[in-house]
Formats: sequence, C-alpha cells, structure tokens
Amino acid sequence: MNEIYLLVGGEATRLQPLSTGIPKALLKVRGEKIIDLIIQRFSKLGNFNFNLICSDKHQKQWLEYKDTSKDDIKLLFETTKLDTAGYIIQNLNSMPDSFYCMNGDLLLDIDLHELIVESTSIPNSLIGSIEVDDPTRYGVLQVTEENKVADFIEKPDDDRFGKKISLGLYHLYKNDLQKIVSGLEIPCSFEQDIFPKLAEQNLLHTYTVTGKMIDVGTLESYISSHLNGANNWISDNNVSLSNSAKINNSVVLDNCIIEDEVIIEDSIISDGSVIKSGSVIKNQIVRTNLL
Repeated sequence: MNEIYLLVGGEATRLQPLSTGIPKALLKVRGEKIIDLIIQRFSKLGNFNFNLICSDKHQKQWLEYKDTSKDDIKLLFETTKLDTAGYIIQNLNSMPDSFYCMNGDLLLDIDLHELIVESTSIPNSLIGSIEVDDPTRYGVLQVTEENKVADFIEKPDDDRFGKKISLGLYHLYKNDLQKIVSGLEIPCSFEQDIFPKLAEQNLLHTYTVTGKMIDVGTLESYISSHLNGANNWISDNNVSLSNSAKINNSVVLDNCIIEDEVIIEDSIISDGSVIKSGSVIKNQIVRTNLL
C-alpha cells in the first residue's frame, strides 16, 4: 500500500466569513467536502492509506469528520505551526521509505494514475507540475531536458522562465530527505526549504501533467470550482429562491432563503443565510442574515 499524507492544517482566511472556524479542507464544493473529493480520487486507484496532518486548533472538527467518514483515515495533529513540511521532517525517522504528500485544499482534474506510475519509475523524489496561463502568480519550476528541477523562480514578472508550476502533489523518498535535513530549522516549507535543497543535490524530478488545478482559497476560485460552465451553482438542499431574484456567477449553499427582487453577483451565500427583499449583493461572502 502507498501512504499519502494530506496537508490539511490550512485555513481559508480569504474566504471569511464562510470559512470562519472551519479548516479549509472541510469546506464544501458542489455539496461535498474538499477532503472527500481528494480522497475519492485516490481511492479509485485502490492502494492508498490516508494520513491527514491537521492543526490541533481544529481537533474537534477533524475527530467528528473521522467518526462520520466512510474512509479509513489516520489523523496526525500538529500542536504548533510547523509550515507545510515541518511535520514530515520532524517525524522523518518514522516515515515510510517512500510516500506521497499533497496539499489538502486543491482540486485536481488530471490523470492521477499516469502521475503515480511515472513517480514509481524514477529513483528519486518527484514533484508533479502543470502549466498555467499566468505564471506570475506562482513559483515557477526551472526544468532540465532530463526533467530534473534545477531551480525555483518565485512569482516572476513574466513568462520568460516558462509556465510550469508545482501541482501540490509530491512523491518523496526518505533517503533523499535525509540527505538534506542537516541545518534545516522547523517550521520549514516544501516550497521554500525542502525542494530547493533537493534540486541543489540533483535529487528532484518533475512530471508535467495536463488538466486543471484549482486552489479554492479565494472568492473567485471558490465560485469557479462550482460552476463548470454554468452561470450559477444553487444547492438543491432546502433553498427557497424567489422567481424575481437575479443571480449571476454566484454560489448559494444549503438552507438559504432568497427573497423577492434580490440581485446577487459574483458572490457566495453561505449555509443558512436569509437574503431580504430588494438586497443587492456584489463581490461578497455572506454568512449571516442580511437585514
């Protein structure tokens, strides 16, 4: 069995108040929790054990999730903030010889099987990559002809360094990590600390996939993750929507009441909200009743 460690300690601070008090990975997209969507994709491959690296700040929510989950998952709690790689490095001696690691707040529409097969054919650690239209928002991978990562360029001004960015999914060998941990301080980051050191020692490959990667951490990306080409996504779970309401490029979650002559554009209406007659909501996240 393959072990995969899902990094689910993050909070969607840019999605407040929708995300207030809720781990980012427990937010729902099209009625399903982000973490469930990730686990479902890997479960279809049939050979993964799921380890969730969580913040103890959200221990109650994660224990409740485990109790109700149909999947066999293991919860690993951080008592302090260790950044993306800190837990792995802190517990490196007890990690398996090789394992997968993924940001637990990403939605991937790619051929996972292809990437997994490729990762097992390479003797060193591998970072999945994908090409994007606008690399200036990301850290760009500098890749050799042999598909080894040579360097990382953080948020370049243009695309002259290419358009390949990290997919947020990695296959790591403990032996590789043991070669670069000397001098590392915790907290530490995969992106800022681990991968540059692996690249310096010629220990990091990449495999570029085609498809889509969505980080549902902003108003725009959260809405986009729901739409799939439609104008809106409105939950079919107990939503009362007036015929005179006008909604465009927005998401309406469960148990909402949208009254007469309401206009909603580019917004998220959170679970249980009541939007009173005549309200105009644009570029907002609404969690409580709008009077």
